[in-house]
Amino acid sequence: MTFLKYFASILALSFLCSCDTEQYVLAFNTENAPSLTYHLESTLNSVVSDSTATEPESMNTQLEVRATNNLLTAYDDGSAKFELKVDSVNYKSDKRTVEEFRDMERLIATENFQYKMAKDGAVYSTLFEDSLALGEALDLARLLLKIQPVLPGKPVSVGETWDRSMEVPGRNGNTVVYKSFALQDHYVHDGIQMAKIGMNLKYKEAPDTTSGVRMESKDFILGEGYILFNMTRGVMMEARMELFGDLKMSDIVSNTSIPDMHVIQKIKLRSEI
Repeated sequence: MTFLKYFASILALSFLCSCDTEQYVLAFNTENAPSLTYHLESTLNSVVSDSTATEPESMNTQLEVRATNNLLTAYDDGSAKFELKVDSVNYKSDKRTVEEFRDMERLIATENFQYKMAKDGAVYSTLFEDSLALGEALDLARLLLKIQPVLPGKPVSVGETWDRSMEVPGRNGNTVVYKSFALQDHYVHDGIQMAKIGMNLKYKEAPDTTSGVRMESKDFILGEGYILFNMTRGVMMEARMELFGDLKMSDIVSNTSIPDMHVIQKIKLRSEI
């Protein structure tokens, strides 16, 4: 009896170990991806660090965008070209008037762009059809690419980690965003395989040399969040990211310094097929 109990324990332990080491393939659908509707929300809180002020000056903005993402062309190398078109925009800021809200919404509605994406989620050859310099909090391409996961390109187990970097286009060239990922969970919901992926990122904000007011990060801007990935259909279903960092400001025209600014940005994405 003792031997049978021991043998059963060994079998149970082996079964548990095999479950823990099960590997999963994570890949975007670049062959026949369905049309996706994205609901994107970004909130930005900026606080000026001025020791002479009785109360720190702050600015809060909120952007909500509904957009449609369509597959245009699938290529033999496994990549595909997609197009993102804005359907509706809602923008608010406590430092702007209602008229400015509406003007900004009309500008953002023209921010349609095309891009190529590989199966691992790496994005390249981004083509902006009507790109405008709307600022960090309102640039849809930068918002989406910040929360875009880059998958490992090989099967991974729950708990496994990987590092990838991505170039995000900006007003002063590309910004290299360093990302680290971890497969936190795998589960089945209504017959669909889902993966929860943790993501951390860091990057430095390069100053816009075409602007009279220079804004650059004093150190790395950091971010953390997670992604829910539909493994069955090969699409991202949800993402949440919070970023924070300190920015150095300077006025090139008047050759004066502006008090440093602490920034907290929250990005949420929900997609529906």
